[in-house]
Amino acid sequence: MSAARRTYSSPLREESARRTRITIRGAAATLFERHGYVSTTVKQIADEAGVAVRTVFTAFPDGKAQLFREALDAAVAADEPAAGMPPVRSPHALGAAAAVVDQVVGYGAAMLERAGGLLITSIESSGADPDMKRFAEDDARATAENARTLAEGLHRSGWLRADVTVDHAADVLYTLSSPQVHALLRRDCGWDVDRYRTWLADTLRSTLLR
Repeated sequence: MSAARRTYSSPLREESARRTRITIRGAAATLFERHGYVSTTVKQIADEAGVAVRTVFTAFPDGKAQLFREALDAAVAADEPAAGMPPVRSPHALGAAAAVVDQVVGYGAAMLERAGGLLITSIESSGADPDMKRFAEDDARATAENARTLAEGLHRSGWLRADVTVDHAADVLYTLSSPQVHALLRRDCGWDVDRYRTWLADTLRSTLLR
């Protein structure tokens, strides 16, 4: 009887542990974005999640750094688009090249809506914490690589303007699609997401494409 009871309860314990991890991770993400990484303590995360400090370390043995990494990974990798975000359809977009830009902008904007706050947290905290410095550098490197890949694809397809080199296109894509620009326009200037996406798509199209 006891063996059967242990077999039955194990999936329940695993599901409970999974939900606890998600709750803690969500609480940490909220506090990191609200107060910054350095100022947020594990005690505050535990209080926000409604669990004991020991529970936080049981779920995340490496503490804040592991929490931040997993919160960021979950936000970046989420399959669902940001709520209320239809595909970008720039009123000035014509042709296959513009459609590619709209698709890239739509994907990037959805990701930044989910993860931009954490990315900005890592950037703003990079001077005070070595883990944040590493996270910020890793993201900048990945963003630059993605921008380069897109610029090379636009060049191979013959869609870049004659006066725009691959290097220039990659720099423009890297800069304008960055979490810093997203934060400036969405958070500081108060743009809604549709205005941001339309501006970015139109600016990239007019700056880079034939």
